[in-house]
Amino acid sequence: MINTARELCTAFWDVAVGWYRVDRIRISPTAGRLLSLRVGDRVVLKGELFKVTQRRLGEAEEAVEYVLKHPDGDAVLRIPSVGEHMEGYAEFLFLDHCEAVADDELVVL
Repeated sequence: MINTARELCTAFWDVAVGWYRVDRIRISPTAGRLLSLRVGDRVVLKGELFKVTQRRLGEAEEAVEYVLKHPDGDAVLRIPSVGEHMEGYAEFLFLDHCEAVADDELVVL
């Protein structure tokens, strides 16, 4: 139990120093929005409604991929690592077609 103001300050300082020293993933809000999708989310992309059915790591762990369910077939939304291409964009593979999509083209319902 903390009995004095000094002990309280010491405890707070220990927590702050511990938090500062921990490794954290640092990404932009744009990339964070793309990476925050969860299985079960429904998204609108390119005017079509999809359901996120799976999240997985790409080959050699260079990207995060989401499998999206659509009545015409499955699609893949691939978010490459930051160093691999322009941040804030993802690759959208659907019906044998691949194109870059911007973060703001994806709407989470």
